Amino acid sequence: MEADARTKAALIVLLESFCAAFASRDAEAVTRLFAPDADIAVVTSEESLLRGPEELGAFLWSYVQGPTTYSWKWDRVDVSATGDTAWLLAEGTETASAEGSEAAHPYRMSMICVRRGDGWLLEQVHGSSPHHG
Repeated sequence: MEADARTKAALIVLLESFCAAFASRDAEAVTRLFAPDADIAVVTSEESLLRGPEELGAFLWSYVQGPTTYSWKWDRVDVSATGDTAWLLAEGTETASAEGSEAAHPYRMSMICVRRGDGWLLEQVHGSSPHHG
């Protein structure tokens, strides 16, 4: 079901907040966007599969200490919802910046979100880089 305009706007803000916090290497800001549930999950485009707040926190700490900064620019965002659950699919470009060099490639990100009170929080994020043969 396509989301109503208010839900779509809220989820796009959540996506933009996630991307901005990641690009600014703000682990605490990323963490605040997630539901405090034990079963949150993040699938990165690399090998990491993060289950729960502890694994997410360890990954973010490592990312903040590392040399590469990731950022995204989205060409298309689709949002659907039913009740207190919504999901989003974003398609665009990821840029990896490290030590004065940049590499950009196609990227897809999906998010599953839950409404908590007046806002939305992340339950699951899945990022992937489609490979072209």
